[in-house]
Amino acid sequence: VFLIYQYRNMQNHWLYKKNIKKLSAEEKQEIFKQVQKNVHKQHRQRRIRLYLSISAAACIILAIVLLNPLIPPLAPSEIEVLSHTADSISNEKDIQLILANNKTITFQKDADIKYNIEGEITVETEDEQIRTSEEITAEKISQNTLIVPKGKRSSLTLPDGTKVWVNSGSTLRFPTQFNSKRREIQVEGEIFIDVVKDKTRPFYVNTTRMIIDVVGTKFNVSAYKEDEEHSVVLVEGCVDISIDSEKARLSPNQRLSASMNDISVKEIDVNNYISWKDGYLQFSSEPLRNILKRLSRYYDTPIHYDENSATLKCNGKLILFDNIEEVLETISNTIPINFQIEETGVSVQKKP
Repeated sequence: VFLIYQYRNMQNHWLYKKNIKKLSAEEKQEIFKQVQKNVHKQHRQRRIRLYLSISAAACIILAIVLLNPLIPPLAPSEIEVLSHTADSISNEKDIQLILANNKTITFQKDADIKYNIEGEITVETEDEQIRTSEEITAEKISQNTLIVPKGKRSSLTLPDGTKVWVNSGSTLRFPTQFNSKRREIQVEGEIFIDVVKDKTRPFYVNTTRMIIDVVGTKFNVSAYKEDEEHSVVLVEGCVDISIDSEKARLSPNQRLSASMNDISVKEIDVNNYISWKDGYLQFSSEPLRNILKRLSRYYDTPIHYDENSATLKCNGKLILFDNIEEVLETISNTIPINFQIEETGVSVQKKP
């Protein structure tokens, strides 16, 4: 059994502050040991980056001064094309909140989004806060879409107070306001949801394969389109799940997994499946291939591996605040793998 740790500016990170109590004294001590090892390296890298940035800025300013008289002004149509192209490129990597009126709000960093019953929207990221509003009409319930690309995460508080954590590579569709009879959202990807109890209005989570019926509960849904297996992990309460003609009811600490040919329910440690929302991965006897798949989504980096390394079993906790190279370096110090950063992604092989 081993513990995997990563640390960088963690003390000021909101996920760290929220979850430091979940770690044991030994785990905390090991994390801070990593700080001492990395301080000198980080300071040296920052000095180098600062010198390079100053030099690059000076060169750019000089080039602008010298070349500006020689560059003809752009026509209005050319400016529009360039602006649209730049927005399209940035949006592919940004979190997008697409409102019912076709207005799109984008965020470069992980975002915490809150709706209230009046249609007011507040968005907070690490360095900005945005407020806007949507017009709500009783005649028509508007649908919004939250797109969280690979490499990003988000959270969303719905008008009834229900909170949803949205993992990398996921899409969530939800109404501006729930109607008087039922609350309903659609998910493609992975979410953790804490549903506010309301017996008069059941809550439904729909995926391409499942309909999950709840009243008030906490559970995780993993339903990526590219995954052969979709799953529901129940933390609190009770959920009823419909998959085609099959039905199942989950109790706390149970996981339902559904593939094309099989549906099963097992007792599990829920932290192995929900820890991602708190900024770390916990696993017990987990094949390396599953961990690498989750890291690939988390860091938006393709990871290629051979079958020998894919079947290696891993146990422990992996803090996810560093870049993927440092995470893989730590893994390679605990299980027998080599990795190489390439133009097409990361290559992982089992050591000979």
